[in-house]
Amino acid sequence: MPDDPLPPRAASLALLRATADTLRRLGPRRFSLTAVADAAGVSRGTVHNAFGSRDRAIKVALDHLASAFVDTMADEVHRSGTLADQVAAAAQLICAHRQRSDHVVPGGINESILVLLLRHSGDDLVHRAIELWQPHVLAAQSSGEVGPGVDAKRAGEWIVRILFSFELLPPMGVNLDNPRAVRRFVTDHVVSGLTGGTHD
Repeated sequence: MPDDPLPPRAASLALLRATADTLRRLGPRRFSLTAVADAAGVSRGTVHNAFGSRDRAIKVALDHLASAFVDTMADEVHRSGTLADQVAAAAQLICAHRQRSDHVVPGGINESILVLLLRHSGDDLVHRAIELWQPHVLAAQSSGEVGPGVDAKRAGEWIVRILFSFELLPPMGVNLDNPRAVRRFVTDHVVSGLTGGTHD
């Protein structure tokens, strides 16, 4: 995880959002404090005083985007009862995000938030996502939905890897643009992979 991920107190929420939006739009290579200042409608000195350096601003922006990504997924997950439905809801969210990411921002880069985060702070994002899923796996064990011998952390990692593949891999047998098809695909298979059974 990044050192001291919280933004400096001098950085307002509006400035933090402008910084994250600028990073998402331009990518780390083209990112600059001047671009953030332009997006936020403040002076470059204000941005420099808030973050101290370009690298620090990028770290803070990545942390903000990772938190927002995991929090949005958590909101979707908490609306569903069973683990199968929770994973399906998260898969639908990621597929919807994938569709929106296909639109190129004029003058920007064609890279989704998920790809941006995995490329530049992947370990942090994956750890956060696994921590989100662990208690849901434990709850599913308590209800008998998945096997009692399943390791919750490893199962959480398996779920995260499956979910991220919906954005990273091209459509094959499932129509990723159809939320009902995505839900059916996930619910048909996700719990079978967590029963704790062995195969010869």
